[in-house]
Amino acid sequence: MNRDRTARRRIHTGLFLVALMLGSGCLGATDEIIEQPEPSVVTAEVQIEGSPTTANDLIVANAVISEGTGPYIVNWRLDGVLVQTSSSMAYDAGFLSVGTHTIEAEITDSMGVTGVSAVIFTLLEPNRAPTISLELPIEGTAGVPVAWSVDASDPDGDDLVVEVDFSDGIAQRDLSGQHVWGEPGIYTVRVSATDTSGFLANAQETIRIEYADAPSLTVSTNPSPQGRIHLNLAGELTITTSTEDPLGPVSVSIDWGDGSMVEPAFTEESHQYAEEGVFVVRVIATGSTGITTERVFHVEVVSVADDLEAAQLQEELEEEAEEQLDTEVEEELDNDGDGTVDDVTEAQQDPDYDWQSDFDPDGDGYYDDDQEVDDWVATDEESVRDEVGDEEETDAIPNDPLMIETSVVNEDEGPSDAELGPTPADNEADAEIVNPVFNDAWGDVSDDSLQEQTYSRSISQVTATWWNDTFWEDWDNDGVPETLCHTAVGIFWFDSDGIPGPERIILVRTKHCSHDRDGDGQNDLFFTRFRGLDFVDQNSDGIPERHDVLTRVVWTWDNGTYEDVNIDLFVHARTDADQDGNLERRVVLNRHQRMVDQGIGTVLTAYFSHSRFILRVDSNDDGTPERWMAIDHTSWVWDPTEDGNADRHRDYLRAVVRKDTNQDGSVDVIRALHQNTVQFDNDSNGVIELQWTWRAGVLKVDTDHDGDLDYTAWMHGWHQHWDWGMVEYHIHRFALTRISDHDTDGIPEWKQRIIHMSNATDWDFDHHLEQRESYTASLTWSDADEDGYEEHIFRRVRETTYLDQHAHGWSHQTESTHSLEIWRDLNHNLRAQRVVVTGLSSWDNNSDGSPDTYDHLSRTWQAADHDHDGFLERRVFHRHHMAARDDNADGNATFALNSNIWHARNLSLSPSGSIDLLQEAYLSHIVFEWNINSQGHAYHTNNTWIAFHVDHVTNTIQGIIVTVITIDSDQDGTPESVTITTGNTGNPP
Repeated sequence: MNRDRTARRRIHTGLFLVALMLGSGCLGATDEIIEQPEPSVVTAEVQIEGSPTTANDLIVANAVISEGTGPYIVNWRLDGVLVQTSSSMAYDAGFLSVGTHTIEAEITDSMGVTGVSAVIFTLLEPNRAPTISLELPIEGTAGVPVAWSVDASDPDGDDLVVEVDFSDGIAQRDLSGQHVWGEPGIYTVRVSATDTSGFLANAQETIRIEYADAPSLTVSTNPSPQGRIHLNLAGELTITTSTEDPLGPVSVSIDWGDGSMVEPAFTEESHQYAEEGVFVVRVIATGSTGITTERVFHVEVVSVADDLEAAQLQEELEEEAEEQLDTEVEEELDNDGDGTVDDVTEAQQDPDYDWQSDFDPDGDGYYDDDQEVDDWVATDEESVRDEVGDEEETDAIPNDPLMIETSVVNEDEGPSDAELGPTPADNEADAEIVNPVFNDAWGDVSDDSLQEQTYSRSISQVTATWWNDTFWEDWDNDGVPETLCHTAVGIFWFDSDGIPGPERIILVRTKHCSHDRDGDGQNDLFFTRFRGLDFVDQNSDGIPERHDVLTRVVWTWDNGTYEDVNIDLFVHARTDADQDGNLERRVVLNRHQRMVDQGIGTVLTAYFSHSRFILRVDSNDDGTPERWMAIDHTSWVWDPTEDGNADRHRDYLRAVVRKDTNQDGSVDVIRALHQNTVQFDNDSNGVIELQWTWRAGVLKVDTDHDGDLDYTAWMHGWHQHWDWGMVEYHIHRFALTRISDHDTDGIPEWKQRIIHMSNATDWDFDHHLEQRESYTASLTWSDADEDGYEEHIFRRVRETTYLDQHAHGWSHQTESTHSLEIWRDLNHNLRAQRVVVTGLSSWDNNSDGSPDTYDHLSRTWQAADHDHDGFLERRVFHRHHMAARDDNADGNATFALNSNIWHARNLSLSPSGSIDLLQEAYLSHIVFEWNINSQGHAYHTNNTWIAFHVDHVTNTIQGIIVTVITIDSDQDGTPESVTITTGNTGNPP
C-alpha cells in the first residue's frame, strides 16, 4: 500500500475545499465551522483458492478487505492486463498455462479511497499416471513353475513400485519371475504400479491350473455307456479302454459291481451277470505317480422288460393316478354323493317361474294387463269423416278378410314324400357337448418343460436300447402254448450330470398277440398293448418336473360274423417345472370303449364308452388354473340290424369347468352340467318310441374381474317323447334364471326368470306332428340402487299353436304375445307403462315353408306420468293390422291389408276423482290391395290417410282425410290411373 500517495491526495483535497469556500463567501457566514471527516484507508489482500500447483488446476482469486468503506469497485488485472471491473470480490481466471502469473486487485471504496493488492504464483506441468501390462499363459499344471513378466512405465519418469498378487496367498514386488501353484483351480493374477505422486495403474490375467500326473482314460461299452446301460440277463457287457500318461505306464482295473473284478484289465474285457439287478461298474486307470482316473457306469440287468426300473416307475405312476381319478372325479363332481353334480344343485332347487301370479293373479284365465288395451275405445272413423266432410266413395272391404279357417286349406292337399321320410337321428349330448369339451381341453394342453429338452435332443445324446422278442403263451391254460406274441421295448435313459438319478427316461413297450381259436387257419383273437413313459427330472433330485404316462390296450375278437373290439385308454400327465408344489399342468384320462360290428357295413352293432377326465392348466403358476375341468361321460348305443337306426341309446354326462380368463389369480367363469338321455327305437324304423332327457346347468361369471362371481345363470329342464305306433307325444319343459349382483351383497341389481313348456301330438303314421302347443313366460326386472323397488320391469308370455306339420314346417300356426313393461323413477313413482298384445294366424297352403295366407294384429297401449302424482296424464294407443290371402298358393294374392291407427289422449284428474279429457289426436293409415300378382303388383290399390285433433279445453277441432286410388290394369308396376280425393275441416295441420 502506497501511503505517501494517499497523504498527497488528502492535502490536495483539503486545499480544493478551502478555495471553494472562500470563493462562495461561506467563510465568515457563521460563527461555527463544522469539521468534515477524513477519508478512510482501503486495506485488502488477494488470495487464491485451493493452492493450485499445475495447469490442470482451476484458478479463482478472492479479495479479502480488512479496511475500507463499502461499497467497492474492483479492477482485476491478470499479468498486467485489465480483465474485469465490477463490484465482485472474486475473479474466476479459469485454467492458466504453465508459468508464473500475477493477479492484481485495485479497490476503490465509497469515499473515493483506492487500495491495491496483488498475488504472484507459479503453475507446473500436471503429473501423469503410469502404465502396466502382464504376460501370463492361460493354463498350467499344479506343481510346475509358470513364467510371468510385467511391463511398467511412467510418462513423467517417476519411480514406480510394482506389486504382483498370485491369488494363492503369495505376493511379491518384482517385474518377472516364475511361480508354482500347488492346487488345481482357476487363479486371477493381479499387478499394480504406483508412482511418487500416488498415481496407480492395474492389470490382471487368469490362469487355469490342471491336475498333475493324471493319466487320460477313454472308455467305450457295448451297449452304449451314455446314461444307464440296460442289459438282458442272457447278454454280455463289453468294455474297451484306452489310456495315455507322458509320465509313465498306466494300469487299468474293472470292478463289475457284482463282486467280481479284473486287475489288471486288457484293452477289451467282457462280462455276463448271473442275476438281475442294478450294478455300478467302475473303470480305474492308475498312473505312475499313483494319481488315478475313474469312469463309472450303471448297468441294469433284467430277464423281462417289465422288470425294468423305468417300467416299475410307470406302474407306480399309473396306480397313483388311477387311485386319484377314482376319488377325485367324484369329489369334484358329486362330493356329497347324492347322485347330482354339486354345482348344479342351485339349478335343481331353483323353483320355476310362477308366471300365473304375474299375468293372471285372480286366476280367471284372463290376462289382467290386457284390460288397458281391451278397454280402449278409439275414435270412430265414421264420425271423423262426418266432421271432415264428404269425399269420393270407395269400394267396400270385407270386415273379416280371412273368413273361416276351412276355406284356407285345399281339400285335396296331402303329405308329400319328403314329409313321410324318417327323421335323422343324432346324439346331441355327444356331438354338441362332449366332443367339443374334449377337443378343446386337449388343444389347450401345453408343456413348457419340453422347450428346454426335446425328444430329438435326448436321442442324439444317448443310444437307445431296443429289445425284440417272439414267443408263445398258453391262454387256455391247457399246458400247451398256442398264442404267438411279439414284443418290442425301447428305452432311453439320459443321465449326464454325474448325480445319481436320471434327467430323462423315455420308455416305449409294445406287445401284440394273435390266436386261431377255432383252428381254421385264420387268427380270430388279437391283443395289442402300447405303454409309454416320458419322465423328466432336470436337477436329478428324484422328483420329476414332468412326467407323461400312457397305456392303450386293445382286445379284438373276430369269428367271421362279428368283430368285437375293446379299447382301454389311460393317460396321466403332470408338470411342475419350478417344483413349488403347484402344478402348471395335470391331465388324467381313463376311457373304456367297446365296439361290436357284424361286418355288414361301417355302422356298429353296439357301442359303449365310459370316460373320466381331469384337466388342470396353470401356465402362470399363480395357484389358480386358467382352466380346470372334470368330466364323467357314459354313452351306450345298440343297433343289432346295423341300419343306422339305434334301437337303444343311453347318454350320461357330468361336467364342471372353471376358468381364470385374465390370469389374475381368481376364478372368472364356472360352468357345470348334468345330463341324462335315454332313447328306444324297438322296431328299428328310425322312429324313437321313447325318449327321456333331463339336464341341469349352472353358469357363474366374474364380469368385472374383481374377484367376485357377480353373474349367475341356472338352467334345468326335461324332454319326453312317446311314440306307441299311431299316437305320439312330445313334452318339453325348460326353466332359466339369470341374476346379476355386481357388489355381491346378496341383493341382485338385475334378474330374469324364464319358463318354457310345450306339448305335441302325432295321431297318424306320417312321422309328422298334427299339433304342438307351447307357451313361454319371462320376467325381467332391474333395481340398480338396490332399494327394493324395481326401476324397470318387463313381463311377457307367448302362446303358440301349430297344426299339421310337414317337411318344411307347419300348415297352420297361431301365436299370441302379451307383455307389460313398467318404468319408475328414483323416488319409486310410476313414470311410464306399456302393454302390448299381439296375435298371428297363418296358413302354409302349399307346404313350402312360407305362409300364403295370414292375419296379424298388434295392439300397444302406453302411458306416462309426467308430474309423478300417480295419474297417467299421457296415454297412447297403436293398432297395427296386416293380412293377406292366397288360398291356392299360386303366388297371386286375392287381397292384402296393412293398417295402422295411432290414438293419443292427454288427460287430467279432477278434485272429485273423475278423469277429464283435455286433448286427443288420431291418425289412421290404411292400404288395401286387390288382385296382387307374384311380382307384388296390385290391380287396385286404396291408400287412405285420416288425421284428426281435438282440443277439449279450447273446444277446437282440426281434421284432414286423403284417399289415393291407383289402378294398374296390366300389373306391370306402372299405374294407368291415380285418383286423389281429400276432405278437411278447421285448420289442417
